[in-house]
Amino acid sequence: MEYKIKIKSLVVEKQTMTIDLSGEFIDECINPKYLSTPKVILHFDNGKEDRRIPLVIRFADITYIDGKCMFSGVYNYRLDYLFWKTRGKGLPFTLYFNLSFADFYEEKVPIDVTPDEFVQDKKFFVLKNCSDHFEITSKIDKLKRSNRNMSLVLAFDSLIKIITLIYSIALIPFFFIEALITFTGAKNMPNKIESENKIARVVSYIIYRISKVSRENLTMDGYKRSLIRRKYKHKRHKAVEPNKITFFSARREEVSGNFEFVYNKLKDDKNLNINFLFNTKSFRYMTRKEINDFAEACATSKIIILDEYTPQIHLIDLKPETKIIQLWHACGAFKTFGFTRIGKPKGSPQATRMHRSYDYVTVSSDYCKKCHSEGFGIATNNIVPTGIARTDIFFDEEYKENFKKKFYSEYPNFKDKKIILFAPTFRGDIKQTARYPMELFDINEVCETLGDEYAIIIKHHPFITEKHTIPEEFADRVIDLSESTEINDLLFVSDIIISDYSSLVFEASLLNVPMLFYAYDLQAYIKSRDFYFDFKLYIPGKICTSLYKLLQAIKEEDFETEKIERFRNMFFDDLDGNSSQRIADLIYKCLE
Repeated sequence: MEYKIKIKSLVVEKQTMTIDLSGEFIDECINPKYLSTPKVILHFDNGKEDRRIPLVIRFADITYIDGKCMFSGVYNYRLDYLFWKTRGKGLPFTLYFNLSFADFYEEKVPIDVTPDEFVQDKKFFVLKNCSDHFEITSKIDKLKRSNRNMSLVLAFDSLIKIITLIYSIALIPFFFIEALITFTGAKNMPNKIESENKIARVVSYIIYRISKVSRENLTMDGYKRSLIRRKYKHKRHKAVEPNKITFFSARREEVSGNFEFVYNKLKDDKNLNINFLFNTKSFRYMTRKEINDFAEACATSKIIILDEYTPQIHLIDLKPETKIIQLWHACGAFKTFGFTRIGKPKGSPQATRMHRSYDYVTVSSDYCKKCHSEGFGIATNNIVPTGIARTDIFFDEEYKENFKKKFYSEYPNFKDKKIILFAPTFRGDIKQTARYPMELFDINEVCETLGDEYAIIIKHHPFITEKHTIPEEFADRVIDLSESTEINDLLFVSDIIISDYSSLVFEASLLNVPMLFYAYDLQAYIKSRDFYFDFKLYIPGKICTSLYKLLQAIKEEDFETEKIERFRNMFFDDLDGNSSQRIADLIYKCLE
């Protein structure tokens, strides 16, 4: 595939770089119905750590014509926010460009880096174009002075906040009267005030008005965040215990998933002090004891092991001797997340510190390193392809057979049928808005079309609270296990998997289970969420855009299973069932 890339404009003002880039990919197969989208990654490297940031390319700026895809993108990047671990050293760094489109991917491509417009004020950063990349020098002394000046500004701002807070408290009688007037309907009530209790609503309204006037976050969420920081500051003087390991999860309430497999490799070592903290509550509902326990663990643990996005951990600056290992819960690199979503809905803003605290992230393959490096905003060397701990179960034949016996003893009607596992992901941006259009997988139509030789297991994402209505006449061959049974276990009894954009497909590829992708909203999903790879080219099964096509594919056994091997080899380096041991080895390395 041929390509042409041109930097139209590059402007550096103070600490911000604005880049305007255009380009085109040329190939005779490209046509207006092409689902692939071009991706340009700004690849920074200072010799100690690298940083990948996607260029924001909006769909309105992509044009397809026969044999050509033309695109453009412009975005602002804060150069002082690039590197996290080495941000105070002022190391010189380079800027290259990585490109991907369809099945083309190349790092540090040779492109013309002579912008039509090249402007820089050279106050904090100096850029020099060198044939196919830029060399960037940071003036660390000026940056530090700027940061000190910013500290003075923040201190002055804090003083103003204190004054306005005192002023707003003095206005409480007026806010009380205003609340009463609001309740008469003369004014609109703020959306955040939802309590049915009149006294609680008055108090909430007064706090809301104080917050608005004082510009101070007086919500319970803001208070708990502040409390976490204070508690850790009080605990920070305690010594780090050289053998203390803390497993902390904000998604589970027991030792399960990746935690369980890794723990089993460590539990017999009597020299280790292993602790568990499980808390699925949001900030506002954490008790003082839970916050105290969290602060204590962060101050005294040598290693903290996570399995999910954990906002508490990013509120504090851990000691250098404490290491964070993120056992990210999902296999492979599928839907974009974190900093890859810069400029998109629910994407992490560049200035946030979220995810950047990790010392190591375990992934399933070397291919995933660049994706997770980009998504988490950390160095590629911090991503370790150990494999995913919980996938070890797929190589345990005894466990698989035991689960099958248990399942068929509970559901004997399923024993002689072809079992379909229907496991779609949710639609929506967050848990509170999660949904799935149940009517698009009509149980009556599915059962009537396929006949009684098939049985169906429904397994919705945990965020989905609505359930399918299962008609009584099909209750003997349709079950909903959304709220029970580990989804990986269900793969051992499944003959066919129907999903859409769920990362379940990675685990399914280990078992070679035929897969169908009911992607009725694929183009819309790409626009709103997107993938790390070209969905149409790499997905390990047949794509169906309607229920009719889905059922036809099942009846005709048209699964396109030949795609599974390539997919599996792309996302799994080791197929040996020893991922947990490799993670344990990494933990012991961090303990040294």
